[in-house]
Amino acid sequence: MSREEEDFHRRWREGADSLARLYVSLLDASYTQYEREFLVLQRRLLSTCETSWEQLETRRRVAEELLMGAYSRGVPWADFGRALKRIRRLGYSNVERRVHVAILFARWSTLYPEHRPAARRLLDVAERHFLAAPRDVPLYESMRQSLELIRRDPGFERPSRS
Repeated sequence: MSREEEDFHRRWREGADSLARLYVSLLDASYTQYEREFLVLQRRLLSTCETSWEQLETRRRVAEELLMGAYSRGVPWADFGRALKRIRRLGYSNVERRVHVAILFARWSTLYPEHRPAARRLLDVAERHFLAAPRDVPLYESMRQSLELIRRDPGFERPSRS
């Protein structure tokens, strides 16, 4: 491994540790505080990035944490939608991230049923990406099981084939 690769992996581990520590420290915080603190951390982490790819991945990881915080707090659409839009704008690193986001949206929509149709559409798209992925992709079996589980929920059954 080159010196540049070693430096990148070190920075990545430090960034992941910072995200995890902040997540734990804000378990009981309001979503407003949670979002504010993660965006502060994002600015700090971005200052250590050396490439545009590192910056994009850092933004994606923070966006995923914001969505997790919105989901776990059952926040209304104004907050959840903002977090979801941020992730969708940044794109997904891989199919596992896409599936995870779609399942979170589907689960969140049980609290806000007016958003179930949009959650269903996002889940359908994520599942199509999953089905197109090679079976040796990391976490394939976990994604399959998660999709099977959410598809048992009323309103999220697989589309019937006529």
